[in-house]
Amino acid sequence: MENLDSLVPIIGIMVPIVAIIGTFTMIVFLRKYDNDEKMAMIAKGIAPPEKSSKSFNVNPSHSLRWGFVLIGFGIGLLMGSLLESLINIDDDTAHFSMIFVFGGLGLLASYFYQMNLDKKNINNKD
Repeated sequence: MENLDSLVPIIGIMVPIVAIIGTFTMIVFLRKYDNDEKMAMIAKGIAPPEKSSKSFNVNPSHSLRWGFVLIGFGIGLLMGSLLESLINIDDDTAHFSMIFVFGGLGLLASYFYQMNLDKKNINNKD
């Protein structure tokens, strides 16, 4: 038992070191294999796909969806606080349940709003 107690500090030091070295090694090998794959594609006469920058390809529907979800989360927190104070429900239960309910309602609202926008765009093209 005393031998195990002396190993605990060593293990506590080794875990972060091994994690950092493992992460670095994984990144290096992933880059190497990606490069090897592209070189094989070039050797076969196939053009490798271009990397697209996500910062320039902004999809407004994603912003709309996240806006509705965050509004739903905010309303859920507010309703959770109201439930906690008015009905004396456990605070964790009230907050988490209302966050999920109103976050889901936010997703549904964004879905239906996006469907209406898509229908209008299709009708305007005709």
